[in-house]
Amino acid sequence: MKRKWSKLSKKKLLTLISLSSVIVGAGSAYAWVGSPFGTSLVGRQAESGKVLTPVDQFVTPAGQQVEFGGNPISIKVRPDGKTAAAIVGRKDYGGTGINVVDLSTGNLITTNLALNLNHMWGLSYSPDGSKLYATGSDSKNVGKIVVMSVAGDGTPTITNMINLPDATVGGNINPQDIVMGPDGKTLLVALNRDNSLGVVDLQTNQLTARIPVGNAPTSVIVNGNTAYVTNVGGRKAQAEDLTVDSSGTPVVTTPMGSSASGTVSVIDLTANAVTKTVDVGLQPARMTVYGQYVFVANTNSDSVSVIDSHSNDVVQTIKVEPYPNAPLGSAPNAVKMINDHQLAVSLGRNNALAVYDWNGPVKEPRLLGLVPTAWFPVDIAADEAGHRLLVANADGVGSLGLNRSLTIQGITVKGHSSYAQQGSLSVIPFPSAKDLAKGTDDVYANNNWFQIAGRNAEARNNKKPTAVPERIGEPSPIKHIFYIVKENRTYDQVLGDIGRGNSEPSLTQFGEHVTPNLHKLVNTFPLLDNFYIGGIQSASGHQWVMQATNNDYEDKETDTANVRSYPGGAGDSLAYASTGHIWDNALKHNVSVVNFGEDTTEFSGSQPAGKWTDWYNDYLILSGQKQGTLHVPIGDYTAKTDIPSLDPITYKPFPTFDSSIPDQYRYEIFKQKFEEYVKNDTLPGLTQMWVMNDHTAGKSTDFPTPQAQVADNDLAVGKIVDLISHSKYWKDSLIIVTEDDAQNGLDHVDGHRAPALMISPWIKRGVTDSHYWTVINMVRTIEQILGLPAMNQNDAAAVPMSELFTDEPDFTPYTFEPNHIALDTLNGTPGSDKPAIPTYTPPQQTATTDIQALEKLWTEWSDQNKEHFSGKNASPDSVDASMLNHVTWYATKGFNTPYPGEQKVLTPSDVAAQAETGAPISTKTN
Repeated sequence: MKRKWSKLSKKKLLTLISLSSVIVGAGSAYAWVGSPFGTSLVGRQAESGKVLTPVDQFVTPAGQQVEFGGNPISIKVRPDGKTAAAIVGRKDYGGTGINVVDLSTGNLITTNLALNLNHMWGLSYSPDGSKLYATGSDSKNVGKIVVMSVAGDGTPTITNMINLPDATVGGNINPQDIVMGPDGKTLLVALNRDNSLGVVDLQTNQLTARIPVGNAPTSVIVNGNTAYVTNVGGRKAQAEDLTVDSSGTPVVTTPMGSSASGTVSVIDLTANAVTKTVDVGLQPARMTVYGQYVFVANTNSDSVSVIDSHSNDVVQTIKVEPYPNAPLGSAPNAVKMINDHQLAVSLGRNNALAVYDWNGPVKEPRLLGLVPTAWFPVDIAADEAGHRLLVANADGVGSLGLNRSLTIQGITVKGHSSYAQQGSLSVIPFPSAKDLAKGTDDVYANNNWFQIAGRNAEARNNKKPTAVPERIGEPSPIKHIFYIVKENRTYDQVLGDIGRGNSEPSLTQFGEHVTPNLHKLVNTFPLLDNFYIGGIQSASGHQWVMQATNNDYEDKETDTANVRSYPGGAGDSLAYASTGHIWDNALKHNVSVVNFGEDTTEFSGSQPAGKWTDWYNDYLILSGQKQGTLHVPIGDYTAKTDIPSLDPITYKPFPTFDSSIPDQYRYEIFKQKFEEYVKNDTLPGLTQMWVMNDHTAGKSTDFPTPQAQVADNDLAVGKIVDLISHSKYWKDSLIIVTEDDAQNGLDHVDGHRAPALMISPWIKRGVTDSHYWTVINMVRTIEQILGLPAMNQNDAAAVPMSELFTDEPDFTPYTFEPNHIALDTLNGTPGSDKPAIPTYTPPQQTATTDIQALEKLWTEWSDQNKEHFSGKNASPDSVDASMLNHVTWYATKGFNTPYPGEQKVLTPSDVAAQAETGAPISTKTN
């Protein structure tokens, strides 16, 4: 599905409004290697008013903006056209349910109407506007339909709840989009995990029918007496199909693991039966009806399918290309017809609307231009009377919600969490030609599309090798890249005490005493104090790290609290972009790859797994520090992945996520294989690795303390760098280290800011680099050096991190720093309550007996969640992040030190009651 770039032709430029700017942008003969975002920090820019996201984009939304806490996932205009309602996806991003805007003023008349749901999705008004219906799930994972009465001024009031049964596969039925049936007496709701369309009788408030459709239905519309349902997971799998599981359903997939089918089910509502299944693009989302035509937005194939409702055949496929010859990556997810013949398409990943001149399926539609929105638009509604579009921006203006204030040792700071989401609605007048001209320029600038042809120009012959070639495919002295992914720490949590750069010591939890190697490495190589992670949690973070994108399905899963699944690395075919992963790109272009742990989902074997101390004892034996027999022979336990293309290149003895296995053990397994590569001259071009114990296991009994687990992770990273740098491969290697996300802590700049390392003889030493960088730039750097073309629009637009490199190498090897604290300090043992910062003396705000009681409660909570930290069911982030953040804070700062923004040390039940601070997922259903 890769598309080739070329210089923009005059003919294709005529399809856009902003001719002069596009021509200038396309005329660049060479790749521009500077950062287009300078040293800007993520967030709202004081002078321009722009918002910089953590994924290489500015947002400058058109029209009037209505901001509120949370992440709007759906928007509907009341039939009288006076108000519109938006629903947020989850209760713990700063919002709790419904926001209603007065369309005459743009003011909110209802803010945060709590629906008493944890997960929310769909909205629908009754034809007369007197009722409003919403779908979601409660804290017990029961699917619900909330029924509201609507007052004359548009304000809703909850009247009752309709409970939905479990899905056929068990667990939450996961209701998504909802519409009123044509008879006005029923509701039709997409039952996502049940693979069915539900029919709810409004007289009895009962689910009276479940009509089987395709896999993972998400959206439903009605045209006459016919319903159309989009199936994100496509058709039912046949025996001969390659499949990967998605929340209990086998989904037809490609070898890259991504879904290979998208369908629309056509349903006769008289018979309540599917009359036809229509093949459309990949992962179809929302639809609109215009005359006899149904328009379907296909998020994973960048297209819109046009279905003729008379024949129910696809009569046209509109290719979505926001700029000529663009690769995939726009993620079109909603459509709406305006001005009788203009089709507006929301482009989720481009933060824009594309407006097409559409005059029937025979004539090719013309792209009139683009309109900027806020971050990640997911739904469009039309205010026909006011000639305005309403756009729900799920990520809005980013993590700009309420900060947490903290005073330690007389210093007051504010800390951001990635979960402090500030969503928005854009109220945009139907755009004129002038609006589209300006909007196109803005969208190009926001996405760094100017000069994109030159940035992806073909390689030239006979070029002298440079550390980072000017063009992809030109030679580099670097032949081997190690891409190491860690877990869940912010910059300030680890490097706030570094003493230089934009660092805040008061938020430091795992400073130099705990992480001597990370500190030594950023003092030896560059300190990157303006680096950001795209994902909010592991399910989205690993996709960004390995794909340089996050598809529409997974973004919405994150925004609705992961009811369907939690691929915290891997585990759901629908979470994978059709453009593939970095290893797919490498293999496709004849670059060898080996995988240690990344995107693996299980580590199991025939022997009993034992406890952390058993695996630690194995590490001591493997490292020669003691004699004995391994409790599990190497090779008995093997890692598994659900991604077909990853399985053959995965080194199976390397463990996946499991906090009961120390990273020292992982290091020893890697060391054995690396020494084999050295001996046989067989080191692959790309080595990817997941070392994850900086995630920690809270205060769980039989596990090390959080500071000990972070120290274990730090030592493993130090040893890996030491090993490589003392080998013959050091001279032509680059080591890249990043977190997958930064959710488990606070940062004074932004909750997405994380520690990152660039290590090589070809990297500048001892500098502080404050330019804005993201994991997308990291992926682009890998591609630039290894000669891999960009996978999608994100890495195509990104620049490599060239300014960190030098063509005058320093081959001095790195020697790891020994750990400063004992790695085998287990929770509940003497010394385990010692704060991670030895010089810190917390104020005595709580009596000693209270401290012990609080510590006991948090130990009990940690023990109750052990299965999520280790064993077969282990998964990153499968416990509430706010709970883990609190226990980690107390464990590292002392159980008499309140969490930032709070006046006292809280019990687990206190934290659980804080809806606004809950985080990654409440439950796991797959």
